[in-house]
Formats: sequence, structure tokens, C-alpha cells
Amino acid sequence: MKSILSLLLFIPIFAFAQNSIIVFPYTQESESFCDNYNVYNTKMAIQAIEEIYKYNAYNVVDTKSPMRKVQSENACHLSNSKIKSALLGGWQSTYIEVSYELHKTSQGNYFELYLLFRDAASSDVLVAFKETSKKRYSSNIKDFTHSLFEANFEEFVKQCNWARSSGQKVDLTSFSIPSISPSQKTMFAQQENTIEVKEEKKVKPKAVDNFPLSDVDKNIPSYGKVNENAIAVIIGNRDYKNNDVPEVKFARNDAKVMKSYLKNGLGFKEGNIIYVEDATQADFNAIFGIKGNAKGKLFNYVKPNVSDVYIYYSGHGAPNPETNKGYFVPVDTDPSLIHFNGYSLDTFYENLSLVPYKSLTIVVDACFSGSSEGGMLLKNISPVFIKSENKVLRDDNVVILTSAASEQVSSWYNEKYHSLFTYYYLKGLQGAADTNKDRKVTLGEMKAYIVDNVPYMARRLNNREQTPEMTGDEDIILIQR
Repeated sequence: MKSILSLLLFIPIFAFAQNSIIVFPYTQESESFCDNYNVYNTKMAIQAIEEIYKYNAYNVVDTKSPMRKVQSENACHLSNSKIKSALLGGWQSTYIEVSYELHKTSQGNYFELYLLFRDAASSDVLVAFKETSKKRYSSNIKDFTHSLFEANFEEFVKQCNWARSSGQKVDLTSFSIPSISPSQKTMFAQQENTIEVKEEKKVKPKAVDNFPLSDVDKNIPSYGKVNENAIAVIIGNRDYKNNDVPEVKFARNDAKVMKSYLKNGLGFKEGNIIYVEDATQADFNAIFGIKGNAKGKLFNYVKPNVSDVYIYYSGHGAPNPETNKGYFVPVDTDPSLIHFNGYSLDTFYENLSLVPYKSLTIVVDACFSGSSEGGMLLKNISPVFIKSENKVLRDDNVVILTSAASEQVSSWYNEKYHSLFTYYYLKGLQGAADTNKDRKVTLGEMKAYIVDNVPYMARRLNNREQTPEMTGDEDIILIQR
């Protein structure tokens, strides 16, 4: 019989960060931890919980590899507490247990989610959490778990932090938690293919931006003088009203810091910066104009042939799969109807071509593939290659920087509290791209710096390809200190 010591020898030891989490299936002592871990829908529920934590910059400890070793070494006969202790590795101080129950009724199915936040040393329950969904015709456990936990994530984390600091313990005597019984295992062996009816939409609570300062948020370069006639548009779209559209976690933070760089590093006046957080379609129309009429707010702010114009956008983009056209996604958009309520890239560039700018810089931190770091905007589509032809794209006085190719996903840099592309763009403006140390950053230098860093970090952090695209005269100076 293998001892817990030998079990620990073949499970790798992890060095856990303070904000790391590990998620287990709720298992009573009379049940098998291995059996419960292998229930398909339990895996889906755990995966949904893990995804929400990852989106909120937590380190999620992977249990798949060590559990495979537990099973391959025939160690499932060990007690549940010993297996969990081995998975915790002696470093993780708390863990979360997940249980759930799907109820099927003639009026629609509903779902109950149970979470226990436990102390690893004592197994004491510090927080016992239960939430019930509304009714809808679905048996998708992952979808139910994801939507319920996403809506209650901040409250759950708050309870866990308070319980950890106060030493609170919870008595489970009156807290009935369903176990994954043999009948449930059979019932949930495979997800049912049912037509899902959307539940009544809930208003999303507005996320609070309370990120620590990263290195690019400090020591912002100073231009030393004011560019009197320069005009900027800065848009950061984080919170989308459609519950099916994931947030762009760092978009508002990206926009705020970009504004500081424009004011301090490039000499833009506060009154000449059109700054919008969570822009609607009406905001896009008012700023950039509509198809056939370019005279929006930006057009009216520009002093003909005198104003340098700077546009920055962080948020979602989306394709129209039927036309291969790209769209900015305002926060009140339904991406499945993007042709009607998005803001077309074609209109965007066409209207900009009519603005009498002296120079134009466009920085777009968005992907147009239908997917995103936070999840899918458009389901069941293949990547599309978006092309937008316009004279702006061929103008020698125009610089365009985009975070990724149209069929790719733009990554977040959770450790820096920015998108990956915006972080390195700001870092380049800060001086990291100034390879010849002449206190100027040209487009050529910025291009070399971003190409050297963003694709590499996208692969390293997320195992994905991200190739920023930059056009314009490489001798154009982006910033001068």
C-alpha cells in the first residue's frame, strides 16, 4: 500500500502565490475523491470556476497532471484528506470545494451552485456559499456555473477575505450540500443537446477599476510644452451591457493611462481630449460621424491642416462573418447583429479620410476574430481575414498600430494590469524602444520593440500567436523627450 509520503514524492511541489486558488469537487468521506473528480459535469463546473478566477488575475493551480499520477499509481484508495493534502503540496493555505444540483421542471431547468472555502490545515469551512439561478431550458452545467459565479464573484471573494482575516468558521449542520451520487453521475455523463432559451437579462454591476500601479503607470515622460491644436479621442470599453459579452478587464485602465501619456508626454491639452469610458453606438456616431456624414465631434474639433490627431481604442472588435468586415463593439451592441449596431471599420476610416488633420495616429487594442481573452463574442464562427481599404491607410502622415492580426486574439497582461499590446506600447513610449538613446522614439523603433516583445509574451503567457500590425513611415517620431 502506498503511503502519503510516496504519493507526495511523485506529485510536483508548486510554489503558490498569495493570490493562487485551487478547486476541488465536494466529496464526503464515504465517497471517492477520484470518482467525483472524474464526473464530466463536475469537471465542467470546476473549469468554469477556474476561468472566472483566471480572468480576475488569479493563479489557478492545475490539478489535472497530479490527479493523472494519482490514478496511474493506483493511489485512489487513499483517504480523501490524504489526496487533497498531497494536491495542496504543503504550500496552499486554503482551497475551494464545488458542488451543484440541476433541477428539471416543466417551466424550465434551474441550477444551484454550492461553494465551500476551506482552511487547508484544519479543513474548517470558512465560507459556505449557495446561489440559485433563474429557470431556463438548458442542462449545460458549465454555462450555469459560469454565469452564476461571474455574477457573484466579487461578493464571494469579499466573504473569503473577511473570513480569513477574522478567523470565522461555518457550521455545516444546517447547510445541506448535494453529493455527486451514482445516479447523478449517470444522469450527467454527457451534456444534453437542448435548445437554450435565454433567461431574463440582469443588469450587470459596473466593475470597479482598482488596480495597483504597474511600471508604465509611473515615470511618465514629460514633453515639456503644450501642443496647442492637437486633438485626441480615447475610448476604453470594459463593461458590456449584453450579458453574453465578456468584459475587457483592463480597457478602462488602458485608456486612463494613455490619457496621461498624451497630456504629459505628448503635450495634449485636457480640453482637446475626447475621453469616453464604455462608449455606446451613439457615442461612436457622435464622435466619428455616421456613414455618409463625417462631421462628428472629432471633425469639428480639428483645426484644418494644423491639428495632430491621435485616436486610441481599447475594447472589443468583432467581424461580420458574411462580409469579412470588421466592427468596433460599442457597449450596447449585440455582436450577433454587429452589422446593425456595431461601428464599422470601413465607416471609421472613410470618415477619418475626410478629417483635415495635419497628422494622424491610430492605436487600436482590440481583436476582430469573434473571440477575446475573456471569452467568445460570436459562437461557432471561423476566423475571418478583415481588410479595409481606404486612402488613410496609404497616407504618409498616418501611423496605424493594431494589437493583433484580424484572425487573432489580443492578450491581457494580468501581472501588469493592462492589455499586453498597450503595456508594451506604453513601455516603448516611456523610453524602452529608444534604442539609439536620442530621446526620441520613432515608429521604426517602436515597431522593432513591439515585434520583439508582444508575440513572445503572448506565446509565453497564453500559448497563442499574437502579431501586432503597424503601418506608416518608420522615421515618424511618436514621442520626443
